[in-house]
Order: sequence, then structure tokens, then C-alpha cells
Amino acid sequence: MTKKKKVLLVESSDRDFYKDAKVKEVVPNSASLTLATIAASILEAGHDVQVIDLGNFINPNTALKEKLESYKPDAIGVTASTPLFGKAVEVVQVAKNFNDKIIAIAGGPHVSGYPKESLEKSKLDVAVIGEGDLTIVDVLNDVDLKKIKGIAYKDKKGNTIINEPRSLIENLDDIPLPAWHLFDISKCVVPKFVARNSPVSWLESSRGCPYGCVYCTKSIFQRTFRVKSVERVISEIEHLKKFGFKEFHIADDCFTMDMKRAEKICDEIIKRKLNVPWVALTGVRVDRVDGNLLRKMKDAGCYRLFFGIESGNQGILKRIKKNINLEQVRGAVKMANDAGIEAWGSFMIGLPGETEKTMQDTIDFAKSLDLDMAKVTITIPLPATELYNEYLHKGLMVSDDWNKFNMYTPARELYRHENLDWDTIEKYYKKFYKEFYFRPKYLWHRIKNDIKNGMLVEHLKIMLKTAW
Repeated sequence: MTKKKKVLLVESSDRDFYKDAKVKEVVPNSASLTLATIAASILEAGHDVQVIDLGNFINPNTALKEKLESYKPDAIGVTASTPLFGKAVEVVQVAKNFNDKIIAIAGGPHVSGYPKESLEKSKLDVAVIGEGDLTIVDVLNDVDLKKIKGIAYKDKKGNTIINEPRSLIENLDDIPLPAWHLFDISKCVVPKFVARNSPVSWLESSRGCPYGCVYCTKSIFQRTFRVKSVERVISEIEHLKKFGFKEFHIADDCFTMDMKRAEKICDEIIKRKLNVPWVALTGVRVDRVDGNLLRKMKDAGCYRLFFGIESGNQGILKRIKKNINLEQVRGAVKMANDAGIEAWGSFMIGLPGETEKTMQDTIDFAKSLDLDMAKVTITIPLPATELYNEYLHKGLMVSDDWNKFNMYTPARELYRHENLDWDTIEKYYKKFYKEFYFRPKYLWHRIKNDIKNGMLVEHLKIMLKTAW
């Protein structure tokens, strides 16, 4: 019989991640959907779980030490993207210093892409490759590590062993509902610039993306698209409402991939009168919306969506394998406007193949759209992406310090662009914000909307801080 274990799941602090970013004024403080989902699977397996979000503490290491002392876990779990991998390593180090017998487990996009290196550069015991819902339960249930698919681990001699991959979960409805009761949701406060109501929850209705954009990692969900049933999605909305969340943001890579399914979700929200506002925050493809869907999203409570536009130059869009065209962008933004949904656009500067002309094309194109807001990031070739592998092959990568892979404040010495120097890239990064936001047409549009929504002072402060 498996011994019941005490498991501490840790969300690393990302304070340093945003400290110099232009978007730092609007960074939300959200409960981790990843940890809530993993925790639910662990609880279902009969183990005990607690969660700590180190971003809620001024002194994260002190808070972690105090939690370790009071809870005394048998295992610790962390998840990390590339720029936060160093923070995850610190968490594991603190845990091992407290008790070297604690089983240290990590997952997430960076660990999935580089399991061997993740183990060798830390005191981790097990690296989870891909989805962790079932894998972490096997580890906690003391299944022989040799027999667990989807992990890498250190054997008794310290050698790194990588097992065969685990198949993706076939039926996402089998995953238990997120364990929101483990979080202090009063701390899930999101700036009014980003959300109309706090606390805010993330909602997952599907996993994966079948598209092949060169800058995007597929190390966890691969190039697949799997969905939860409409009934399950509605259950998750009712579940988050039960815990006091007043708004939710879609976490899917491709919420509208199946437009008919998205419509059915909206129909059911309307039918059941759930009356909760929501945002498609993680990006919606411009070729996967139509007027009917957007009107239903509006009626179901969606008041804002992000379009992943990236570039205003068709040649660059082709180069990054975005598989959209500029007319589709124009059409999608117009349809959102007509439906009464705020349209926000996400762009990238310094993409492969960029020149000063193509970056100016992006700025001009963004200005030509009736967007309510726009954000731009400097392109970072994240590990385990096609772009990173290409730049590595071309000798353009000059650093493997994962702490520098920050899309908001990238280090100048991180990589060399094939056409541009860093001064030029950063010039157009700043130019984008100044030219987009300080236009009479845009300012008048913003003022009218903000007076209507009571957000004028808030938005003026944010725009000034962001642009300058």
C-alpha cells in the first residue's frame, strides 16, 4: 500500500521577471491553474497537498523556509518556464537544504524541453516531461521510476535516465476539477486595466495548438488540439464561481479552433445565466473567428479578446509560419468591434528576417487597426522552439543563461539578430508604443470609452508609464 505523502507545490516568484518591463503596471496576480490542476490529481490519489505562491511575499525564500518548517513535506513540486527556471532551482535548493530526503519534482515547458540539463543543473530528483497530471501521481505512489513513462531521473549512481514518453491524456474530462480551495483567492487581484472584476481565475477548456509558429514551444502539449466537453467547461465555470471568483480568463492556446464548439459553450453559458464576465486573454487566431461566434461570445459575457497578430508585414508572417494574412487581421478586428468586444492586439519586434522597414510596417499596420489596446514584445528565441534551434545552428545564440530569456527585458547579449543591432530593435520597440498610443484619433477613442467605463484616470496613468 502506498504511503500517503505530504506534497508542497510551489509557484516561484516572478517579481524580477517584470521589474523593468513596460507592462509591469498591469501584471496580474493570479492563482496558478497549473498547480491547481496538478494538486487536484494528487488529492484524488489520496495524498495531502498544500500550495504556496512565493510571488505574494516580499522575501520569498524566508516564506518558503517557514512553510517547509510548518508543513514538513515529503515531496515538493515546481513548474517553470525558461526565464523562471533559475527561480525553480532556488526553490529546490532551499527544500533540499531543509531536508535532503524531500523528493524534488519539476515540470513545465523548460523542463519538458531540456530534462537532462534540468536535472544536471539542479538538485531535482525527477523531471516530468509533458503533461504532469498522471505522471506526478505515479512518482508519489512509489512506482518504480524505471517504469514511469514521461520522466527523467537520476539513478543511484547519479546518472541521468530519460524514460520513453507518456501518451497525452485522451479524455480531458477525466481530470479532476482544479483545487481552488488550496489558494487564498483574496490575493488574486488583477489591475482594472486588465480585468473588470477581481478575484480572477484562469479557465482551461482545451489543450494544445496544431499550428507551427516558429517562436512557440510545443514541449508539453505537442502539436495537437484536445478539448474538454461543453458540459465539463460549464462545470469548471460553476466551480470557480463557487469559490468566489468574479471573472475568468481563458488559458487555451486555441479556444476558437473549433468555432462550433466555442459557440456551444457560449450558448450554454447564456442558457444557464451564469452571468460572469470573461476575457480571451491568451490570444485568438484571426482566422478562427466569425461574426456569429463573436456576437455569441459577447452575449455570453466576453468583453475583451487578444488577437495574436505579431507582424504587419506579410513576408514576416510567412517567415514565422503564422499562416494568416493582413486582410484576415483587418476583418477579425472589425468583426470584434461590430460585436461590441474590445479588441487588443499582440505584436512582436525583431522577428527573424526583420529590417527597419518591416518593423515600421508593423507599427503602421497596428495604427491602421481599430484596436482598443496593443502590446509589443521583443522577440526571444525560447529554448525548444524552431526559432531557437535555427539560431543555434546559425551561431546567432551567444548565451545559454536561461535567466536572460525574458521577453520583456531581454539582455542585449542574449543573441545576435541576422539583420539588426540591439540599439535599432530597442528603438523600434519604444517607437511602437509612442506612435500607437499618442495619436489624436486613438486618444479620442480611448477617452470616450474610458469615460463610459469609468476608467479614464486609470488608463491615462498606465499609458503614460508604458509609453515613456
